[in-house]
Amino acid sequence: MPNVGDADVLSYYIEAKYKITLQLFAAARWNQQLYGTVPDEEQQLKWGNDTLRVDGVLGYRFNNYLQLKFQYSFTHDDAGQTGEHLFGGQFTIRF
Repeated sequence: MPNVGDADVLSYYIEAKYKITLQLFAAARWNQQLYGTVPDEEQQLKWGNDTLRVDGVLGYRFNNYLQLKFQYSFTHDDAGQTGEHLFGGQFTIRF
Protein backbone atom coordinates (compact mmCIF):
# COMPACT_ATOMS: atom_id res chain seq x y z
CA MET A 1 0.00 0.00 0.00
CA PRO A 2 1.54 3.35 -0.98
CA ASN A 3 1.82 6.29 1.40
CA VAL A 4 -1.10 8.70 1.24
CA GLY A 5 0.65 11.78 2.66
CA ASP A 6 -0.74 13.84 5.53
CA ALA A 7 -3.91 12.50 7.14
CA ASP A 8 -5.16 15.39 9.26
CA VAL A 9 -7.79 15.44 11.98
CA LEU A 10 -8.89 18.22 14.32
CA SER A 11 -10.45 17.17 17.64
CA TYR A 12 -11.70 19.41 20.43
CA TYR A 13 -14.18 19.58 23.27
CA ILE A 14 -15.72 22.27 25.43
CA GLU A 15 -16.90 21.32 28.91
CA ALA A 16 -18.79 23.17 31.63
CA LYS A 17 -19.85 22.15 35.13
CA TYR A 18 -22.32 24.00 37.34
CA LYS A 19 -22.92 23.40 41.04
CA ILE A 20 -26.68 23.77 41.56
CA THR A 21 -26.56 23.15 45.31
CA LEU A 22 -23.81 21.91 47.62
CA GLN A 23 -24.56 18.33 46.58
CA LEU A 24 -26.31 18.56 43.17
CA PHE A 25 -24.40 19.43 39.99
CA ALA A 26 -24.90 19.48 36.22
CA ALA A 27 -22.30 19.22 33.45
CA ALA A 28 -22.26 19.43 29.66
CA ARG A 29 -19.68 18.64 26.97
CA TRP A 30 -19.53 19.40 23.23
CA ASN A 31 -17.01 17.23 21.35
CA GLN A 32 -16.14 17.22 17.62
CA GLN A 33 -13.72 15.39 15.34
CA LEU A 34 -13.19 16.87 11.89
CA TYR A 35 -11.28 14.77 9.36
CA GLY A 36 -9.19 16.04 6.46
CA THR A 37 -8.76 14.58 2.99
CA VAL A 38 -6.18 12.29 1.43
CA PRO A 39 -5.34 11.85 -2.26
CA ASP A 40 -6.94 8.92 -4.09
CA GLU A 41 -5.77 8.72 -7.68
CA GLU A 42 -6.94 12.06 -9.16
CA GLN A 43 -9.30 13.19 -6.39
CA GLN A 44 -9.29 14.07 -2.69
CA LEU A 45 -11.32 11.82 -0.38
CA LYS A 46 -12.16 12.26 3.31
CA TRP A 47 -10.39 9.55 5.29
CA GLY A 48 -12.90 9.58 8.16
CA ASN A 49 -16.42 10.64 9.08
CA ASP A 50 -16.78 13.97 10.89
CA THR A 51 -18.26 13.20 14.31
CA LEU A 52 -20.21 15.30 16.83
CA ARG A 53 -20.99 14.23 20.39
CA VAL A 54 -22.97 16.09 23.05
CA ASP A 55 -23.07 14.89 26.68
CA GLY A 56 -25.25 16.05 29.57
CA VAL A 57 -24.79 14.92 33.19
CA LEU A 58 -26.78 15.34 36.36
CA GLY A 59 -25.01 14.23 39.52
CA TYR A 60 -25.53 14.09 43.25
CA ARG A 61 -22.71 13.89 45.79
CA PHE A 62 -23.95 12.24 49.00
CA ASN A 63 -20.70 12.91 50.87
CA ASN A 64 -16.95 13.01 50.14
CA TYR A 65 -16.97 9.30 49.27
CA LEU A 66 -20.28 8.54 47.48
CA GLN A 67 -21.59 10.00 44.23
CA LEU A 68 -24.39 9.14 41.78
CA LYS A 69 -24.44 10.39 38.15
CA PHE A 70 -26.89 10.07 35.25
CA GLN A 71 -25.67 10.84 31.74
CA TYR A 72 -27.23 11.33 28.31
CA SER A 73 -25.08 11.36 25.16
CA PHE A 74 -25.96 12.04 21.55
CA THR A 75 -23.50 11.11 18.78
CA HIS A 76 -23.84 11.91 15.08
CA ASP A 77 -21.41 11.35 12.22
CA ASP A 78 -21.44 12.00 8.47
CA ALA A 79 -22.00 8.30 7.70
CA GLY A 80 -25.42 7.93 9.34
CA GLN A 81 -28.74 9.65 8.82
CA THR A 82 -29.76 9.39 12.48
CA GLY A 83 -27.73 9.86 15.62
CA GLU A 84 -27.05 7.45 18.46
CA HIS A 85 -28.59 8.01 21.89
CA LEU A 86 -26.92 6.69 25.03
CA PHE A 87 -28.22 6.77 28.58
CA GLY A 88 -26.04 5.75 31.50
CA GLY A 89 -25.80 5.78 35.26
CA GLN A 90 -22.80 5.57 37.54
CA PHE A 91 -22.41 5.09 41.26
CA THR A 92 -18.90 5.81 42.52
CA ILE A 93 -17.24 5.07 45.83
CA ARG A 94 -13.99 6.86 46.65
CA PHE A 95 -11.60 5.28 49.13
